Amino acid sequence: MSVQSQLGDQVRFVGVPGLADNAEMSEFLSKHGVSGFPHVPDPTAEIWRRFGVTSQHTYVFINDDGSWRKAGYGNLLGDVQGLVNS
Repeated sequence: MSVQSQLGDQVRFVGVPGLADNAEMSEFLSKHGVSGFPHVPDPTAEIWRRFGVTSQHTYVFINDDGSWRKAGYGNLLGDVQGLVNS
């Protein structure tokens, strides 16, 4: 079961494929079956730069108040559960 299916009622997930245009993003979503939540193309990596993202498998957690933190290559489910439960 995916993190989104487990916690999607408590957390909004948005994918941001860096350096991908709409066609590349659509192909990736179809190939990997991750179209169950919104994705925003970021062909110039502007969003990635805003949050200090430098590679795939980076997660940015944004709170309702606009504060954020970056993590990556960790336990996404554990990280999200920790934020939800804190």
